[in-house]
Amino acid sequence: MKDRFALLLSGLVAAVLSWASWHWWGQDGTMMVMAVLLLACAVDNGMLRRQVRYLLAERDRSEKKGALRHLMGSLVALREKKGRD
Repeated sequence: MKDRFALLLSGLVAAVLSWASWHWWGQDGTMMVMAVLLLACAVDNGMLRRQVRYLLAERDRSEKKGALRHLMGSLVALREKKGRD
């Protein structure tokens, strides 16, 4: 029941917004919608770029940490081997 009401409400909101945009903006409404969509795409692109940059940095930190662990393990093994000799 809630889903049906939410769907009906969102349809009603979309209908009112489309009527209002056509009523007040007329032929210029298409350009307004395109400008808003272009701005939304630019903002979304910026957010995605920031997220990708963060994920790449996180991956690099993880790889460095793994390499450091491997190096420390090798050094400990070498020290133990040297201690036995």
